[in-house]
Amino acid sequence: KRTQQRKSSSTANNANNKKSKQPRRKHKKTSSPPSSPKEIQIPKELTPQEKSQYVALDAEMVGVGPHGQHSRLARITLANYDGECIYDTLVQVVETVTDYRTFVSGITPQDLEEGGSAIPFEECRSQVLELITDKIVIGHGLKNDFRVLGVTHLWYFTRDTAKYEPFMKVDPTGEKDFIPKKLKVLAKDKLGLVIQEDGVPHCPLEDAVAALELYKKHRTKWEKAMSYKMERTKEITKC
Repeated sequence: KRTQQRKSSSTANNANNKKSKQPRRKHKKTSSPPSSPKEIQIPKELTPQEKSQYVALDAEMVGVGPHGQHSRLARITLANYDGECIYDTLVQVVETVTDYRTFVSGITPQDLEEGGSAIPFEECRSQVLELITDKIVIGHGLKNDFRVLGVTHLWYFTRDTAKYEPFMKVDPTGEKDFIPKKLKVLAKDKLGLVIQEDGVPHCPLEDAVAALELYKKHRTKWEKAMSYKMERTKEITKC
């Protein structure tokens, strides 16, 4: 009986060992589904007070000197954050205009005649300064607008769609890393807007609002980049 019990016990142990030694079923590795792209955070709606800190600007110029190669301010337009015109005026040009650049500027000799609606340059400059001082100014090619206006504006208060790197393109000549894209190209590619049509003079309000809408669409990313630059500047100036 003991022998039989040993045999049956041995047989049971062997059976259990066989079960335990059975290879586990290999589960096929399934590749995890590709992660969905991160959701773009839509910028929060600005309060009226926050909106008041922004001004969009565009200027139209005429040429003076030989072949009209020197630019002078002839019209300037400003818009608020909602794209509403808050300032628009023609500006008198003291020097002889040799190129009205009408096909682009829309300015004609009649627009700048004495006794017309054009105001003196200094009056215009003073009024514009009141509107943009300590404000974030948005535009395209603002360096040129500020130059003919005879003002400087702090870089951290400037949002220039011609200088924002994600909006620029590689310089095919290799002289620079990046060069600006035209505003009409950016408006079409980024916003689906058609502006500055061939054969039609530019509308300064339309151009200012196009730059404004480009900024608003990319505001979150743009402001993060500006915050980083400002922090880096602070660190450098501390050294």
